[in-house]
Amino acid sequence: MRFLLIIFFIVSCSSPSKYSLIGNIELDDNEKVFLVQMKDNRPLLIDSTSVNKGQFMFSDSIYFPEMHYLFFEKISGNIPFVLEPGNILIDIYKDSIRTSKISGTKSNQDWTDYLNETQIYTTELNNIQIEINQLLRTGDSILISDLEEQFKEVRGKLVKYEFLFMDDRKDSYISALILQRMIFERSIDFDKADSILNSFDKSLENTNPFVSVTNIIDNYKLSNIESPTIGSFAPKFTGPGIDGEIISLEQVKSKYILIDFWASWCEPCRIENPVLTNLMKSYSNDNFVIMGVSLDVSRDAWLKAIEVDDIKSWIHISNLEYFNGPIVKLYNIRGDVGIPSNFLINEERRIIAKDIKSDELEFILNSQLKNLN
Repeated sequence: MRFLLIIFFIVSCSSPSKYSLIGNIELDDNEKVFLVQMKDNRPLLIDSTSVNKGQFMFSDSIYFPEMHYLFFEKISGNIPFVLEPGNILIDIYKDSIRTSKISGTKSNQDWTDYLNETQIYTTELNNIQIEINQLLRTGDSILISDLEEQFKEVRGKLVKYEFLFMDDRKDSYISALILQRMIFERSIDFDKADSILNSFDKSLENTNPFVSVTNIIDNYKLSNIESPTIGSFAPKFTGPGIDGEIISLEQVKSKYILIDFWASWCEPCRIENPVLTNLMKSYSNDNFVIMGVSLDVSRDAWLKAIEVDDIKSWIHISNLEYFNGPIVKLYNIRGDVGIPSNFLINEERRIIAKDIKSDELEFILNSQLKNLN
């Protein structure tokens, strides 16, 4: 009997549970609704259905909570929500889709709370970023510097709130998502992330963000010694530029080079790009340049991001092979850790800093160049 109970327990823990998603929306009958999940930064269609008398429904089974998105045939935008066991209700406002109300399960209540309580920060950050982008066209460095400080201050308040959220809701799927995003953005060190992860409730252990963060930390501990380290010579490389020309690290004669790994789909990269460009304008090309190594797979997306972010002054290289590119592998840029990632090298072509933000980069450059003069 005890043996049978153990088998039942194992089967029960590994069995999926039912979910039901009902959406209310003012759309004509037969309008299509799509249930989508993001896999490796690409949309994956899970299911589709049609509106009937102002309502639609999805039902199936799922093992653990997962972030999903609702897309509509004739409405722009999407609705992010947590698909999980239970009954989920979404009241959709087609004219303001992101204000739609999600209810019915714990993770979606946590998600709603998070969005509502961070809206003041995200709105202000977006407004500041818009102002910075506008000022970059005029070159008003004083105002840009002031706005960058405001951005850091507001960003700091948001991060403080997120740490409090994770500490207060250790059993929340949203907490695991926040930690996963932080570690992808490299905005948290591995020791602190490991400590937070270990404080989470055991109910999260099989969710994708928890497993992802666990693997990142474990792999980092195992393979970090294989990555190019501060003090070592930067691995030499060559790669195709924007026009297909072959560019090598050796041919760049600047005293200091920032090798920056980025991609058009990396939001933290895109936010940092204009800031790095503005910093680069403070130095001559003889003193400092940026080599951007893109992890894009689409040439069009790569070139469009260069144009939109106004980073044409960089030296650009890409094999268009995602995390499989030879330069990406040479510098041990791994998909489980993510980007942005960068390496600052000096005249001797030794690595003197790694994964630094613009303010730290500026401090290092100023102190190093001052010593050379």
